[in-house]
Amino acid sequence: MRRVNGWILAIAAVAGIAGSVLPVQAVPVFARKYGFNCTMCHSNFPRLNDFGVRYRQNGYRLPGRENEEKTVLESPAPFAMRTSAGYNYDKFKSTPGSANVNEFQLNGLDVLSAGLIGPNIGYFMVYTPQINGSRGVAAQSGVLEMASVVFSSIGSSMLNVRAGRFEPAYVAFSAKRSLTVSPYEAYDFAFPGGSALSDMQTGVEITGYNRRGFSYAAGLVNGSASGNSDDGAADVYFRAAKVFGPGEGQTTGQRIGVIGHFGRGRGTPGSPPTLSTRESYSRFGLDASLNCDRFNLALQYLRGDDDKALWDAVSDVTFSSGLAELSYLPATSLVGFARYDWVNTGDLGQNVRRWTVGGRYYFQDNIALHLEYSDRTQNQLSLPNATERFFTTRVDFAF
Repeated sequence: MRRVNGWILAIAAVAGIAGSVLPVQAVPVFARKYGFNCTMCHSNFPRLNDFGVRYRQNGYRLPGRENEEKTVLESPAPFAMRTSAGYNYDKFKSTPGSANVNEFQLNGLDVLSAGLIGPNIGYFMVYTPQINGSRGVAAQSGVLEMASVVFSSIGSSMLNVRAGRFEPAYVAFSAKRSLTVSPYEAYDFAFPGGSALSDMQTGVEITGYNRRGFSYAAGLVNGSASGNSDDGAADVYFRAAKVFGPGEGQTTGQRIGVIGHFGRGRGTPGSPPTLSTRESYSRFGLDASLNCDRFNLALQYLRGDDDKALWDAVSDVTFSSGLAELSYLPATSLVGFARYDWVNTGDLGQNVRRWTVGGRYYFQDNIALHLEYSDRTQNQLSLPNATERFFTTRVDFAF
């Protein structure tokens, strides 16, 4: 820990010096298109601010200036990349299949493209190229993570359609735009072989919003990763939210939401009879994003009900999970965060607790120094608790 503390102090000192002399400027896709700073849509990238939410809801068009928009053929090249590099310390105990890490690493690469194809047609695409892991380089699978087309304002803002592969709206706090490296445990918990809520899905989603702060989403997607290739789309979901006060609940206003998710999946391969039938599972939840001055409090509660066959259990499995994350923005170049994640599984005996603290310092609006520590514990019935101690200091940048 003395070595870790030394790195924290050294890098923090460099951040303070560099931050005082480097100008703020924008780079990635949408900022390049309009000649704006990234802070147009992000108070602290990758998290969206209120305007960023409105821009995304409006199909990647500036609200009120839709007639002035240009397509990707009339704009700068619609491509951007994001990666990070730094020191990672990740130590596990009693956690099968997990390898300890204690080294400097390059942490993968995202290639992004987005923009307008037509006046009311936008698209969003993220590709992660395959990277073979080695000392100093984190492994990454080559996959088209997201690729969707958005048909906006079909008659009014209350009807928009997204089709393709995307992050479903039942995730109230985007796992792809989280301030933390550590995952949201409530969104990651799933039956063996099943899909986590944080996974991308392929299907179709309709959304709508109005000026009174109401928004909704409903979708039909393939669902659980445990399905076979000839299984039809099986998961349906809905989400409704209301914002009180000005803003979208990101940096101003207070947002309250509710979700419901109903799916069917197969159990772990090789565990009859679950391979021959699909069983039901559901998720219900409440969420809130509350703002006071420079503080934001994000709250999520989820209840899960899974058929016993999905867990190879003697009775149906019911669990609850959630998160509470407090972030503080004392200046446009600095944000701090602290989060508590939990999962209660009852007789299943797989309760999870995670504490995460850290912060981000922005040299420029698209380059951030990221510091984070996370402590995770999961119960294991007849085995010692599985633990993880994670620390990272890295530079996160998009260009």
